[in-house]
Amino acid sequence: MNDRTKALLEHMLDDANDILSMTLEINSFDDFYTNMPIRKATVMSLLNIGELANRLPEDYTDSHSEIPWRMMVNLRNIAAHGYHTMNHSIVWEIVKDDIPMLITFLYRELRDR
Repeated sequence: MNDRTKALLEHMLDDANDILSMTLEINSFDDFYTNMPIRKATVMSLLNIGELANRLPEDYTDSHSEIPWRMMVNLRNIAAHGYHTMNHSIVWEIVKDDIPMLITFLYRELRDR
């Protein structure tokens, strides 16, 4: 892994950890949805993750196809260009189901390099 890829993954990990930290005490979609500052900050961090994923080298993303890189980029595009059309229940599912798995992957990748 080159230094640029490592830096992108580190920044992605920072944003993923920010999401977990911000939502740590939020236990339901209703609480997430009604907390506008947390909801917007979470979407912004997801936007950042998608932007970083888009900058990763293709050979890296191809060799780690277990991660839905294209979906991250697509979510970024929706967040950037159509925030008011976002399905926030899907965002909540990503927060609870996908972000912890992404963090595990990123820690493993960065630790093993």
